[in-house]
Amino acid sequence: MRWRQLGLVVGMLACAGTSKQGPVPEVARTEAASAVLTVQAKDAGGQPLAGIPFRIRQAMADPPEVFWGTTDARGQAALTVPSGWYVFTAEASGYQTFVDPDVRLGREHPAAVTMTLRPAAPVSGRVVDGAGQPLRAVSLSWIPADTTAPRLDLVGNPDGTFRFEGMGPGPGVLLARRRGYSDERWVFDARPAELPLVMREQGTLRVTAFAPDGRPVSASEVKVKALDPVAKEGAWIDEKVKDARVYRGLEAGRYRVTFTHRVGEHAEWTVSSDVEVVAGQTRELALRFDNVPARAPLRGRVVGAGGQPLADVWLRASSGDAKKDAFASWNSGKTDADGRFTLEHLTRGPVRVESPSWDAKVEIGPDAEGVSVDRSSDYFVEGRVLGPEGKPLSRFMVNGKDYEDPEGRFRYTLEGPWPDWLDFAAKGLASTRRWVEPEAERTVLPDVTLGAGRTVRVRLVRKDGQPALSKGRVVVLPAPGRESTFAWLQSFLIVEADGRFVLEDVAREPVFLEAETEADGTALHPLGTDEEEVTVPLAPAASLVGTVSDEAGRPLPGTRLMADCEVYPDQLPVTDAEGRYRIRVVPGRECFLSVYSSGGPSGWPSPPLRVFWPQRFSSGRPGETVRVDLRPRTGPASVQVLFPERDEWHRVLLVPGDVPMPPTMDAMRALMRSAVEPDPGPAEQRPERKDADWNHRSWHEPRFSHLPLGRYTVFVLEGPMAIALRYPVNLTAPGVHRFETKRPEEGGVHLVR
Repeated sequence: MRWRQLGLVVGMLACAGTSKQGPVPEVARTEAASAVLTVQAKDAGGQPLAGIPFRIRQAMADPPEVFWGTTDARGQAALTVPSGWYVFTAEASGYQTFVDPDVRLGREHPAAVTMTLRPAAPVSGRVVDGAGQPLRAVSLSWIPADTTAPRLDLVGNPDGTFRFEGMGPGPGVLLARRRGYSDERWVFDARPAELPLVMREQGTLRVTAFAPDGRPVSASEVKVKALDPVAKEGAWIDEKVKDARVYRGLEAGRYRVTFTHRVGEHAEWTVSSDVEVVAGQTRELALRFDNVPARAPLRGRVVGAGGQPLADVWLRASSGDAKKDAFASWNSGKTDADGRFTLEHLTRGPVRVESPSWDAKVEIGPDAEGVSVDRSSDYFVEGRVLGPEGKPLSRFMVNGKDYEDPEGRFRYTLEGPWPDWLDFAAKGLASTRRWVEPEAERTVLPDVTLGAGRTVRVRLVRKDGQPALSKGRVVVLPAPGRESTFAWLQSFLIVEADGRFVLEDVAREPVFLEAETEADGTALHPLGTDEEEVTVPLAPAASLVGTVSDEAGRPLPGTRLMADCEVYPDQLPVTDAEGRYRIRVVPGRECFLSVYSSGGPSGWPSPPLRVFWPQRFSSGRPGETVRVDLRPRTGPASVQVLFPERDEWHRVLLVPGDVPMPPTMDAMRALMRSAVEPDPGPAEQRPERKDADWNHRSWHEPRFSHLPLGRYTVFVLEGPMAIALRYPVNLTAPGVHRFETKRPEEGGVHLVR
C-alpha cells in the first residue's frame, strides 16, 4: 500500500466510526443465545449481604436493555440474560455504589460478579473564592481510586454548599470547575470528613510588544503557551486593547509568551519570556528587543561536488530557539548565478544554515561572517520519451509530472542518490516504468518507448455462468515471475449490471486480471498479449471465522477487525454478542488479521485496555472456511515513544525481535503488515483525564503496552519522503521503557521504491 492509498484506508475507518456508544452491527449473525450471571454480595468483613438491588445494562447497544435483580438471604442471585457485554451496578443505602464495566457473558461462558460493598457516608462542604465569599453553581466531581466505584458528580448550591452522598472510605481525586475561576484538583489519601474548598479566580495577562526600534506594535504576532496546563490549553480569551494584547481567563500558573516580528522581506526576530500568572490579578508583560546584538550580514557560496556554483538554491539561516531562548532569528534567500548569497537581519550567536531541498545542515560559530557550503547538486534523470512509431511524444508524464517538449525530452529530479522507479505515461498509450540507479548527479536513460495500448472488454460471471451483478473492482497485475515494465496502478471500478466493464490502455504483454466482487466471488485470470475480450469466471470467496476473547476466554463483543485480504471491504467487521466474526476473504493468500478497536463502554470506571498481536493466516481455497481466534497479548512491560515534534505524516510501529532496517519501501510495507500499532487508549486509568487530552497524548506519545520481556524494534516513519528511523529495544524488566526519537528527516534512512 502506497502512502497516498493509506489515507484512503484511514478515511474509510474514520467513516466507519470508533464510538464506543453507538449501535454495533453483528456481522457474524447467529441464533439468539443466553447465558447465566451469578452474583455474590458481601460486606468489607466478608459477610453476605441480603436484599442488595443491582442492575446490568448492555454496554454495546443503543438504547441498552436493562435487567434487574436482588440478592437473597445468602447474598446471592442469578440472572439468565442474552449473551453480550454488560455494565453491572449495585446501589444500596449506607454503602458505596459498586460498578463493574467488564461483565461479559457467552453461551459457553457464564459470568460471576463478586462485589464487596464498602460503607459509605455523606461528605459536605462549601466553596468560596479568595475573599471568602461563597461561589454558586460550582461543578464538582469525586473520582475514587477504587476502580469498582463510580465517580460522583454534582453542582453546588447558591450559597456555595454541597453534599456528596455515598462516598466510600478510600482515597480519591476531587475536581472543581466554575467559569471565571481556575480549574482545581485536590488529591486525598482517604475520604475527607468535610470539604472546605477555595477556588482561585482566573488571571489576566496584558502583553505589550515593541519593534526593535522601540515603537509599539499593535497588530503583533504573540503566542501564549501554558507550561503546566490544568484546563484545556487555549481556552482563554484573546483581545486587542489599544497597543496591547490582553488574555483573559488564564489559569494560575506559568506561561511562555513569544512575540515574532518581521524585520525584512524573508526575515523574522522573536523575543520570548516566561511569566507567572497569579489568580485574580492582571500581569503586565512588555516584550522588547532591547540590547539584542545583530550580527554582520552572513555571506557565502554554495558549490556542487565538482566545485561549480549552484544557482537558485534556497537557503534558510537561523539562530536561537524560540521555544527555549530569549531571542531567536531567521532569514532565507537564494543563491545568485555565481552560487553566492547574503543573509541579513540575524542575531549574534551560532547559526544553522540549511536548505528545504537537502538534508545536511551547516553550523557556524557566532563570529563567522562567511561560509562556503559544499553541496552535491540535485540528482536528476534525463532522456526522451517516444511513441509506438519511434517518434518523440510532445506531451507525456513522468511520475505524474506533466512535460511538454517537441523533442520528447524530460529532466526529472530525484529525491536523492537512491534507486527509484520512474513511471511514464501518455494519453492513449500503455504506461511503462523504468528502474533508475543513479551513479552520478546526472543520469541519462535510454529512450523510453510507450507502446500502443489496447482496450480490453471484460465480463465477470459467477460459478453458475450467470453475470456478476454486485459491485466489484479489478487490478491489473504483472504475470507471476515476470519482471514487467508496464506501470500499473490499482483500478477501482463499478461493474455494470450485466457484469461487464472496460479497461483502457492495457499493455500488450501477458498480465493477470485480479477481480473481487462484493457478493459473487473472486478471480485471478491470465490475459494474453493480444486478447481484447475476455470472460472471467469467479470462484467463491473463502471465509475467515473465529472468536475474539479476553485472557480468560470470555467473549469480546463489538470488536472491530481488519483483514488485509478481505473481499471488497466497505465497513469494519464487528464481533457479535458471543465474540464471533465471519469475514469474506480472497482465497490463496497469506494474510494478517488485526484488531482495530476492542470497543467497550466509555466513562469511569472503564474496562481494562486490551491489545492484540496481528495474526498471520492462510486464506485457503475458494469456498473454504479458515479459523483464527484472537486473544490479547499479556506482558509486564511497555514502550513509550516521545517526539520533540510530530506531524500527521509520522507513524510509529513495533515488531518483535531485533529486526534490521528494510532496504525498500516494498519491504517496509511487508513488515508493516505484521507490525503492532500504538495502543488505541490509555494503559493506565486516569479518570480525571479528558478524552481529548488522551487523544492528544496518544498521538504525540505513542505507547505499546502489555509486552512480554524480550527484544523489539521500533520504526518511526515519515510518509511522503519514505524515510525511516530504527530503534532496537531490549525489555529486561517490567515497567515503561521511554525514549525520545529524532525527526525521521534527521539521520533517517531513505527507503527505495
